[in-house]
Amino acid sequence: MTSRLDQFRAARNALLAITLWTGPAMAQTASPPAPLELRLADVGRFAVFVDMGGVQWTGRVAKLRVLQVAEGGFKAGAEEFWGGWRHEVIDCDARAIAHAGFSSIRAGGREGPLTGDQRPAQPLPAGSADEAVAKVVCDGWRPYATIPVSTSVALAVATGRPLIESGAEP
Repeated sequence: MTSRLDQFRAARNALLAITLWTGPAMAQTASPPAPLELRLADVGRFAVFVDMGGVQWTGRVAKLRVLQVAEGGFKAGAEEFWGGWRHEVIDCDARAIAHAGFSSIRAGGREGPLTGDQRPAQPLPAGSADEAVAKVVCDGWRPYATIPVSTSVALAVATGRPLIESGAEP
């Protein structure tokens, strides 16, 4: 007995053979994300941690994420937030920073989408959290030497919130 679909059998078999033959070569294994290495850079209105494991260099320009931990009980609308990731591009030689978006982190760790476009680079304001981040990334500065590096967002929140309350200095 023949089927009306028999005419497609040869093409289907050829496509299946090609897929099976090239599939393993075409498959890409996802590399595991770099482990978090959150180094405290500044404490003020927020506790600011640099994700040292995620810094990407092009010459002396660094593309990175900065974890901005908010004070305990911080809410937007009815939801509580831990803070968020600021995406930054820092030109170490020009001492300039370009903000490249933000993604919120709700209490419990759920991250929101990255929003905002990269802005034009601006000079680093003296004494700012941005300047502290640049000094950590560009110069290897290690403020808060007694504060251990955090390996998770939850640990950074638990570390940073008491420092915000106490007004910790480097």
